[in-house]
Amino acid sequence: MIQQQFKYTLLLSSLPVQPVELFSTKILPISRIQLDKRLLLLDTEDSADLVRIEELLHWSKMHEWDDFNIISHGQEAMALIRSDFLRSLVQWRLELRTLLTVLRRRHAGQELPADQQFYGFCDRLRLSFIRRNWHKPDFGLGLSIPWLKPAQQLIAEDKTLELDKLMLTLNWNHYARLSLGHTFDFPAVVLYVLRWYLINRWVSYDSDRALLRFNELICAEMANVSLECEGSHERT
Repeated sequence: MIQQQFKYTLLLSSLPVQPVELFSTKILPISRIQLDKRLLLLDTEDSADLVRIEELLHWSKMHEWDDFNIISHGQEAMALIRSDFLRSLVQWRLELRTLLTVLRRRHAGQELPADQQFYGFCDRLRLSFIRRNWHKPDFGLGLSIPWLKPAQQLIAEDKTLELDKLMLTLNWNHYARLSLGHTFDFPAVVLYVLRWYLINRWVSYDSDRALLRFNELICAEMANVSLECEGSHERT
Protein backbone atom coordinates (compact mmCIF):
# COMPACT_ATOMS: atom_id res chain seq x y z
CA MET A 1 0.00 0.00 0.00
CA ILE A 2 2.87 2.37 0.87
CA GLN A 3 4.50 1.61 -2.47
CA GLN A 4 1.21 2.24 -4.30
CA GLN A 5 0.74 5.59 -2.51
CA PHE A 6 4.27 6.56 -3.49
CA LYS A 7 3.68 5.62 -7.13
CA TYR A 8 0.45 7.57 -7.34
CA THR A 9 1.99 10.55 -5.60
CA LEU A 10 4.75 10.43 -8.19
CA LEU A 11 2.22 10.04 -11.02
CA LEU A 12 0.00 12.94 -9.97
CA SER A 13 2.95 15.18 -9.10
CA SER A 14 4.27 14.67 -12.64
CA LEU A 15 1.04 15.95 -14.20
CA PRO A 16 0.54 19.64 -15.07
CA VAL A 17 -1.91 21.48 -12.85
CA GLN A 18 -5.34 21.77 -14.45
CA PRO A 19 -7.09 25.16 -14.53
CA VAL A 20 -9.49 26.16 -11.77
CA GLU A 21 -11.89 27.58 -14.37
CA LEU A 22 -12.53 25.38 -17.39
CA PHE A 23 -13.36 28.16 -19.84
CA SER A 24 -10.21 30.11 -19.02
CA THR A 25 -7.95 27.58 -20.73
CA LYS A 26 -6.97 27.74 -24.39
CA ILE A 27 -4.62 24.75 -24.68
CA LEU A 28 -4.42 21.26 -23.22
CA PRO A 29 -2.11 21.15 -20.18
CA ILE A 30 -0.84 17.77 -21.43
CA SER A 31 -1.27 15.72 -24.59
CA ARG A 32 -3.02 12.38 -24.46
CA ILE A 33 0.20 10.65 -25.50
CA GLN A 34 2.08 12.13 -22.57
CA LEU A 35 -0.83 11.45 -20.22
CA ASP A 36 -0.89 7.79 -21.23
CA LYS A 37 2.82 7.53 -20.49
CA ARG A 38 2.19 8.73 -16.93
CA LEU A 39 -0.72 6.30 -16.57
CA LEU A 40 1.66 3.39 -17.08
CA LEU A 41 2.39 3.74 -13.35
CA LEU A 42 -1.10 2.49 -12.52
CA ASP A 43 -1.46 -0.96 -11.00
CA THR A 44 -2.97 -3.57 -13.33
CA GLU A 45 -6.38 -3.63 -11.63
CA ASP A 46 -6.61 0.16 -11.41
CA SER A 47 -5.60 0.47 -15.05
CA ALA A 48 -8.39 -1.96 -16.01
CA ASP A 49 -10.91 0.04 -14.00
CA LEU A 50 -9.84 3.28 -15.70
CA VAL A 51 -10.28 1.65 -19.10
CA ARG A 52 -13.79 0.53 -18.10
CA ILE A 53 -14.67 4.03 -16.90
CA GLU A 54 -13.37 5.68 -20.07
CA GLU A 55 -15.20 3.19 -22.28
CA LEU A 56 -18.42 3.73 -20.36
CA LEU A 57 -18.26 7.50 -20.60
CA HIS A 58 -16.66 7.89 -24.02
CA TRP A 59 -17.40 4.71 -25.98
CA SER A 60 -17.31 5.19 -29.74
CA LYS A 61 -19.74 2.44 -30.79
CA MET A 62 -22.66 3.49 -28.60
CA HIS A 63 -24.65 4.84 -31.56
CA GLU A 64 -24.56 1.40 -33.19
CA TRP A 65 -26.59 -0.22 -30.38
CA ASP A 66 -30.20 0.05 -29.29
CA ASP A 67 -31.16 1.32 -25.82
CA PHE A 68 -31.42 -2.17 -24.33
CA ASN A 69 -27.89 -3.16 -25.35
CA ILE A 70 -26.45 0.18 -24.28
CA ILE A 71 -27.92 -0.18 -20.79
CA SER A 72 -27.04 -3.88 -20.50
CA HIS A 73 -23.45 -3.28 -21.56
CA GLY A 74 -23.15 -0.31 -19.24
CA GLN A 75 -24.51 -2.13 -16.20
CA GLU A 76 -22.24 -5.13 -16.79
CA ALA A 77 -19.17 -2.90 -17.14
CA MET A 78 -20.09 -0.82 -14.08
CA ALA A 79 -20.44 -3.95 -11.95
CA LEU A 80 -16.78 -4.75 -12.64
CA ILE A 81 -15.54 -1.42 -11.23
CA ARG A 82 -14.24 -2.24 -7.75
CA SER A 83 -14.76 1.16 -6.09
CA ASP A 84 -18.20 2.27 -4.88
CA PHE A 85 -17.02 5.88 -5.20
CA LEU A 86 -16.07 5.44 -8.86
CA ARG A 87 -19.22 3.48 -9.69
CA SER A 88 -21.34 6.30 -8.29
CA LEU A 89 -19.29 8.81 -10.32
CA VAL A 90 -20.00 6.87 -13.52
CA GLN A 91 -23.66 6.39 -12.59
CA TRP A 92 -24.09 10.14 -12.09
CA ARG A 93 -22.57 10.93 -15.47
CA LEU A 94 -24.64 8.30 -17.28
CA GLU A 95 -27.81 9.50 -15.60
CA LEU A 96 -27.04 13.02 -16.81
CA ARG A 97 -26.60 11.62 -20.31
CA THR A 98 -29.89 9.72 -20.06
CA LEU A 99 -31.80 12.84 -19.05
CA LEU A 100 -30.21 14.91 -21.80
CA THR A 101 -31.07 12.21 -24.33
CA VAL A 102 -34.74 12.09 -23.37
CA LEU A 103 -34.91 15.90 -23.57
CA ARG A 104 -33.57 15.76 -27.11
CA ARG A 105 -35.82 12.88 -28.12
CA ARG A 106 -38.92 14.62 -26.85
CA HIS A 107 -37.86 17.84 -28.61
CA ALA A 108 -37.55 15.81 -31.83
CA GLY A 109 -41.21 14.83 -31.43
CA GLN A 110 -40.77 11.30 -30.14
CA GLU A 111 -43.52 9.93 -27.97
CA LEU A 112 -43.26 7.33 -25.24
CA PRO A 113 -45.88 4.62 -25.90
CA ALA A 114 -47.43 3.12 -22.78
CA ASP A 115 -46.52 -0.40 -23.87
CA GLN A 116 -42.88 0.44 -24.68
CA GLN A 117 -40.10 -0.35 -22.22
CA PHE A 118 -38.17 2.75 -21.15
CA TYR A 119 -34.44 2.12 -20.72
CA GLY A 120 -32.00 4.46 -19.04
CA PHE A 121 -29.29 4.77 -16.41
CA CYS A 122 -31.63 6.53 -13.96
CA ASP A 123 -33.11 4.52 -11.09
CA ARG A 124 -36.52 2.93 -11.64
CA LEU A 125 -38.36 5.55 -9.60
CA ARG A 126 -36.95 8.38 -11.67
CA LEU A 127 -37.61 6.53 -14.95
CA SER A 128 -41.25 5.97 -14.01
CA PHE A 129 -41.52 9.62 -13.00
CA ILE A 130 -40.23 10.68 -16.42
CA ARG A 131 -42.75 8.38 -18.10
CA ARG A 132 -45.66 9.85 -16.12
CA ASN A 133 -44.54 13.43 -16.76
CA TRP A 134 -43.27 13.08 -20.33
CA HIS A 135 -44.98 16.26 -21.54
CA LYS A 136 -43.76 18.50 -18.71
CA PRO A 137 -40.75 20.64 -19.72
CA ASP A 138 -38.62 19.31 -16.84
CA PHE A 139 -40.43 15.94 -16.46
CA GLY A 140 -41.53 17.18 -13.04
CA LEU A 141 -37.95 16.83 -11.78
CA GLY A 142 -36.97 20.49 -11.86
CA LEU A 143 -36.69 20.87 -8.09
CA SER A 144 -34.34 17.94 -7.64
CA ILE A 145 -32.49 18.45 -10.95
CA PRO A 146 -32.42 22.22 -11.54
CA TRP A 147 -30.35 22.08 -14.74
CA LEU A 148 -33.18 20.33 -16.63
CA LYS A 149 -35.20 23.48 -17.24
CA PRO A 150 -32.37 25.62 -18.72
CA ALA A 151 -31.19 22.62 -20.77
CA GLN A 152 -34.69 22.13 -22.17
CA GLN A 153 -34.84 25.83 -23.08
CA LEU A 154 -31.49 25.72 -24.86
CA ILE A 155 -32.53 22.63 -26.82
CA ALA A 156 -35.79 24.35 -27.81
CA GLU A 157 -33.81 27.39 -29.02
CA ASP A 158 -31.25 25.20 -30.82
CA LYS A 159 -28.37 26.78 -28.89
CA THR A 160 -25.90 23.94 -29.20
CA LEU A 161 -22.81 25.71 -27.91
CA GLU A 162 -24.62 27.10 -24.87
CA LEU A 163 -26.02 23.65 -24.10
CA ASP A 164 -22.57 22.08 -24.35
CA LYS A 165 -21.18 24.77 -22.06
CA LEU A 166 -23.91 24.02 -19.53
CA MET A 167 -23.07 20.30 -19.62
CA LEU A 168 -19.34 20.99 -19.37
CA THR A 169 -19.94 23.25 -16.37
CA LEU A 170 -22.10 20.65 -14.62
CA ASN A 171 -19.45 17.97 -15.07
CA TRP A 172 -16.53 20.24 -14.19
CA ASN A 173 -18.15 21.43 -10.96
CA HIS A 174 -19.22 17.91 -10.02
CA TYR A 175 -15.69 16.58 -10.46
CA ALA A 176 -14.34 19.51 -8.41
CA ARG A 177 -16.66 18.59 -5.52
CA LEU A 178 -15.70 14.93 -5.74
CA SER A 179 -11.98 15.73 -5.76
CA LEU A 180 -12.13 17.04 -2.20
CA GLY A 181 -10.35 14.49 -0.03
CA HIS A 182 -8.72 12.78 -3.03
CA THR A 183 -5.22 14.10 -3.66
CA PHE A 184 -2.77 11.28 -4.32
CA ASP A 185 -4.95 8.19 -4.76
CA PHE A 186 -6.53 6.34 -7.66
CA PRO A 187 -9.80 8.34 -7.63
CA ALA A 188 -7.66 11.48 -8.00
CA VAL A 189 -6.10 9.96 -11.12
CA VAL A 190 -9.52 9.11 -12.55
CA LEU A 191 -10.83 12.61 -11.87
CA TYR A 192 -7.77 14.12 -13.55
CA VAL A 193 -8.38 12.00 -16.66
CA LEU A 194 -12.09 12.86 -16.79
CA ARG A 195 -11.32 16.57 -16.42
CA TRP A 196 -8.81 16.14 -19.26
CA TYR A 197 -11.68 15.07 -21.51
CA LEU A 198 -13.65 18.18 -20.57
CA ILE A 199 -10.68 20.46 -21.27
CA ASN A 200 -10.05 18.71 -24.57
CA ARG A 201 -13.67 19.20 -25.59
CA TRP A 202 -13.62 22.88 -24.72
CA VAL A 203 -10.27 23.54 -26.40
CA SER A 204 -11.57 21.83 -29.54
CA TYR A 205 -14.24 24.52 -29.84
CA ASP A 206 -11.53 27.17 -30.25
CA SER A 207 -9.82 24.96 -32.83
CA ASP A 208 -13.06 24.49 -34.73
CA ARG A 209 -13.78 28.22 -34.69
CA ALA A 210 -10.21 29.00 -35.80
CA LEU A 211 -10.48 26.50 -38.67
CA LEU A 212 -13.84 27.96 -39.71
CA ARG A 213 -12.40 31.48 -39.67
CA PHE A 214 -9.32 30.32 -41.61
CA ASN A 215 -11.52 28.72 -44.27
CA GLU A 216 -13.60 31.90 -44.50
CA LEU A 217 -10.45 33.98 -45.04
CA ILE A 218 -9.13 31.55 -47.65
CA CYS A 219 -12.44 31.67 -49.51
CA ALA A 220 -12.41 35.48 -49.37
CA GLU A 221 -8.87 35.61 -50.72
CA MET A 222 -9.70 33.15 -53.47
CA ALA A 223 -12.70 35.29 -54.41
CA ASN A 224 -10.46 38.37 -54.61
CA VAL A 225 -7.96 36.52 -56.77
CA SER A 226 -10.72 35.40 -59.08
CA LEU A 227 -12.10 38.92 -59.42
CA GLU A 228 -8.64 40.37 -60.08
CA CYS A 229 -7.99 37.80 -62.79
CA GLU A 230 -11.31 38.48 -64.41
CA GLY A 231 -10.60 42.22 -64.32
CA SER A 232 -7.16 41.76 -65.86
CA HIS A 233 -8.62 39.61 -68.59
CA GLU A 234 -11.19 42.28 -69.46
CA ARG A 235 -8.50 44.97 -69.63
CA THR A 236 -6.48 42.96 -72.09
